[in-house]
Amino acid sequence: MFLNLRRLFNVLDRWKWHYLLSALLLIMGMFVRSLEPRVLQFAVDHVIVFFQNEAAGSITAGDFIARQFLALLPDIQPGNAGWILTCLGLLFMAISLLRGGLLLFSSGLSASSTEQAVKRLRDRLFAHIQSLPMRYFTRVSKGELIQRSTGDIDTVRNFILNQVVEIVRISAVFGFSFFMMYSINPQYALISVALGPVLVAGSYLFFKQERKVWDLHETEADKLNTIVQENLNGIRVVKAYANEDFEMSRFGEQNLKKLRIGIRHMKLHAFYWPVSDFLVNLQIVTAILAGGYFAVAQKITVGELLGFYSYVLMIAWPMRQFGRILSKMGMALVAISRIYEVLDAEPEENDGLAFEEDFRGEIEFRNVSFRYDQNSPDNVLKRISFRIRPGEKVAIIGPTGSGKSTIINLLLGLYEPDRGEILIDGQNIALFSKQQLRKRIGLVLQTPFLFSTTVRENITYANPALEEADMLRSAEIAQVHEIEDVLPEGYDTMVGEKGVTLSGGQKQRVALARTLAALPNILVLDDVTSAVDTRTEFAIFQALKEPMGRKTTIIISHRITSIQQADRVLVVEKGRIVQEGTSAELAEQEGYYREINAIQAGLEDEILMSVRLNEEN
Repeated sequence: MFLNLRRLFNVLDRWKWHYLLSALLLIMGMFVRSLEPRVLQFAVDHVIVFFQNEAAGSITAGDFIARQFLALLPDIQPGNAGWILTCLGLLFMAISLLRGGLLLFSSGLSASSTEQAVKRLRDRLFAHIQSLPMRYFTRVSKGELIQRSTGDIDTVRNFILNQVVEIVRISAVFGFSFFMMYSINPQYALISVALGPVLVAGSYLFFKQERKVWDLHETEADKLNTIVQENLNGIRVVKAYANEDFEMSRFGEQNLKKLRIGIRHMKLHAFYWPVSDFLVNLQIVTAILAGGYFAVAQKITVGELLGFYSYVLMIAWPMRQFGRILSKMGMALVAISRIYEVLDAEPEENDGLAFEEDFRGEIEFRNVSFRYDQNSPDNVLKRISFRIRPGEKVAIIGPTGSGKSTIINLLLGLYEPDRGEILIDGQNIALFSKQQLRKRIGLVLQTPFLFSTTVRENITYANPALEEADMLRSAEIAQVHEIEDVLPEGYDTMVGEKGVTLSGGQKQRVALARTLAALPNILVLDDVTSAVDTRTEFAIFQALKEPMGRKTTIIISHRITSIQQADRVLVVEKGRIVQEGTSAELAEQEGYYREINAIQAGLEDEILMSVRLNEEN
């Protein structure tokens, strides 16, 4: 708990001195506020009594504060009661204005500092998420990260903005009010706070339960956010399978779990607040009865009784607020703990060699083994070894789950091999800066991701300073110019979230153009034409001949027409390379390549025969 408490206040960081100044202004404001009841007491015990006794004698003020009030007032003489009372009213207003001014500056300073401190925390969390390795994202859901980056940050913000100020406020109010009461009558002052320890103990028990319940609440909120995020990301699939009822059922089930925790949380509050209100009101009643007794016994004056009553109300409010502060603190401690679970995750190592020269493009895997789950008994890749010469075009093919994409993930440094080493231009990629490595390897995925911005900005994403002519050249190679007519505003057309307004093939073309615009030294095409027609595929590879001719290119595909663009083919099965050769050589050998070649050739013959029959009929 103390570690998270320190983390919570460390959020203030460089703005802690602003908070200190804000706290000092607040304390001064609370001291000024504690003078307000003394004005009332002075008016009753001295001024009103003086004029009720027909101005007999003179006013004598016994304590320091009363003497200061007396010094500020004009000479009190018989017949000027109205003027004296007006001056007392002006004094009260001056004290109130001074208090208001101090509190205004205090709250403005704390609010400004809070927003800046929380912005820094939000920036820090987001930046850290960007630095985390891919393994981390296989363990933690997107919904959970979204909740921690938004809901938990807001919980911390609300605590710092409101409750940190409240801690200072109630401490100052309680301290000054108790001091004023104690200076009047110590015995009465102690009676007026007698139930304070009971309220503190109850608040602490409430705080412990609050932390436990809120932790459960946020866990269920993470799961609910994950369901919503998955549903919105896969809304096309949901609609396509008419599975709305299932999704609503899944959401409703999780929402019910969150509701139960929410009700449990509300029940905790529903029990605590009435009990605390009862204790606070009991304390007020006790103080009033004790005050009446002391006044009748002439141990305090009527003015002191009125002042005491005001101070008791001032103290009662902080005693009740103490429980609220602990409640919010419990929620904030849970939130900061969840935030630091992300911040404490080890970032991806990005230190490494920096090279001014481009990669030549020689790639070598030496006895590489890898598994995603370290607890799994089987490796995804099993002692893979191969070499790709600079400028060579190599196709990697194999059944689904054979390890093709894993090879690319390791080449990009998204994961580290468990055994063996991967070299580019003779250097182990572990020595490279991850950022430089990935900037020099252009990857086009089978299922591309587009940002919810324009086609132009998607293409220039990795190279915003790209010249218009170069952007158009990349778009032309990827055949994006062919779909320009269906884009209402050309390259400035917004594509919607994840490119929802484009078809799968159109998204693949834009993604290919984006990769080409980044000017990589090594090109990796992962089923880049799987969603386009054969004519477009042919046009794309024809246009790619020039850029591919200068770059080492890896082609992952199930289409024979794409594979035939390669100089050499590697066949991967069950994490091993089982065949290697040119397309012509593998077509003559028994194995996976020959099988898919025969299947696709047979399908083409069937299609041609069907077309001819239709034409004859």
